[in-house]
Amino acid sequence: MDKEEKEEKREECASLRYSGDVSADELREAEEYLSSYRHGVRMLDCMRYGRQFMGSEVLPEDPLLYWSETYEEKESDSDGADETIIRARMYGVRQFISELKCDSNTRILLYWHYIRGVSVTRCAEMMDMSRAGAFRVRKRALECAAKALRKVKKLSSISDLLPL
Repeated sequence: MDKEEKEEKREECASLRYSGDVSADELREAEEYLSSYRHGVRMLDCMRYGRQFMGSEVLPEDPLLYWSETYEEKESDSDGADETIIRARMYGVRQFISELKCDSNTRILLYWHYIRGVSVTRCAEMMDMSRAGAFRVRKRALECAAKALRKVKKLSSISDLLPL
C-alpha cells in the first residue's frame, strides 16, 4: 500500500465518525451494505473462474462429504441459484443508490465509488472537486444511506425483501 492509499484509508476512517442524526454504527452499516456490491462482483468473478478453469463453481469438495449423494445433488442444483441470489442482491444495492433522496453528486459518487470501485480521490478528479470535498460528499452520502436504511428496517416486511 503506497502513501496515497494509506492517506485515503485514514481519511475514510476519520469520515465515519459520529455526526448529527446518524450514529457511527449506522454509518458503518450503510458502508457495509453499499460495499456488498463489490463483494458480489468478486463472488461472481470467482464463480466464472471456477467454471472456466476448474469445470465447476466450487473448489474441490471436502473428502468427508463424498459419501453423501444428497449433498452432491444439492450442490449441483444450487449452482445457478447462488448466482441468481448474488445478482439480486447486487441489483438491490444499485436500486437503493438510485432511489436515495439526495442530490445527484451524492448518488454519482456512491455509484462510482461503491458500484464501479473507483477510489474517492479518483471520484474527486472525475467530478472536478477537491479531495476533501469528495470525502465530505461521501460522508453526506453515507448519512443519507444510513437514514434510508433506518427507514427500511422499520418496515419489517420490506426489509425481508431487501438484500441487507
